[in-house]
Amino acid sequence: MIADTCVFAQLHQRAASVQPMRLFFVMAYLAATRLCYISSMNTTILEQRNDAIALATKVLPGSIAYHNIRPINVSQRFDGQTLLDVVVTSHPQIDRQTWLDWFAQGHILQGETPVEPNRRVRGGQQYDHLFPDTIEPDVDANIRVIYEDSDLVVVDKPAPLPMHPSGRFNKNSLTSILSSVYDGERLLTGHRLDANTTGVVLFLRNKDAARIVQSQFDAGQVAKTYLARCWGHPADDTFVCEAPIAREPGRAGRRVVDVQTGLPSKTEFSISTRHPAGTCDVVAKPLTGRTNQIRIHLWHSGYPICGDPTYLPDHQLGVTQTRRLQDPPMCLHAAGLQLNHPRTGAAIEFRSQRTPQTLNW
Repeated sequence: MIADTCVFAQLHQRAASVQPMRLFFVMAYLAATRLCYISSMNTTILEQRNDAIALATKVLPGSIAYHNIRPINVSQRFDGQTLLDVVVTSHPQIDRQTWLDWFAQGHILQGETPVEPNRRVRGGQQYDHLFPDTIEPDVDANIRVIYEDSDLVVVDKPAPLPMHPSGRFNKNSLTSILSSVYDGERLLTGHRLDANTTGVVLFLRNKDAARIVQSQFDAGQVAKTYLARCWGHPADDTFVCEAPIAREPGRAGRRVVDVQTGLPSKTEFSISTRHPAGTCDVVAKPLTGRTNQIRIHLWHSGYPICGDPTYLPDHQLGVTQTRRLQDPPMCLHAAGLQLNHPRTGAAIEFRSQRTPQTLNW
């Protein structure tokens, strides 16, 4: 902002020579000029950032075969157990036989040396999982940065696109793509969206901002607004779901309602449109931040989200989490996010530039 400061200072000096009766109007003009200047500069930065993303994803980075090495970190709770027990317990969505096959193929390593599944481990050790000749599934990389300053980066996320490297995805993930255009800067995640969910995602550029924003999330001071299209017509135009959600994922990474030991969860819903085809448009406001919360609460209430590959009609569960690029969209969209800016404390709101129409709902 050095250039901005110099320009404003020069204009302020000119104002000093103006007669007092005209000073109010001049200062108003100066303020408008400054805002226009900053807006123009921010627009230029965003255009450059989005051009860089488009160039980096012209060929999806995960579409060219490479050796993908993923870490296996052993926490203290696994001290003394076998490595097979560690990976099976840590990744319940992958069956035991699949892990045994990977061990037999020499794909579980310590350094460059394959290890046996019965290896006794110590807490704090790290092993590697090799995925040779990896070609990742295609994703939608039409990522748009809609705001950034010295503390925040706000992204309008497309789908399908995982937030972080996980499972079959590594280079074709939002954080990996962003790191390639932020000159190695490590953006800190403010919150997360499912791979199949579109809309506003917040990143922080420094630890102080992350700490302040995280405290707002923890205190329930961040307002999130989602749009969804669901199967069915609820009896009432507004309703609330407070079903507790399981603490840990089950098979295929799915979480469900767990009345006995689940985490307290609450989502407010309001119906905006009822469609003759038997679907409805819903505004969802989660008051807690559990994984898959809106999807689970709508599914549990009997109104699953259209296109959801996991939480299906008639209280059925699917076996997949991430849809393919050619599949119909999952109709869940993070439309808005409101919080207090970590540096100024001022309320600030971000709105997605995408709509249900542009998302082909």
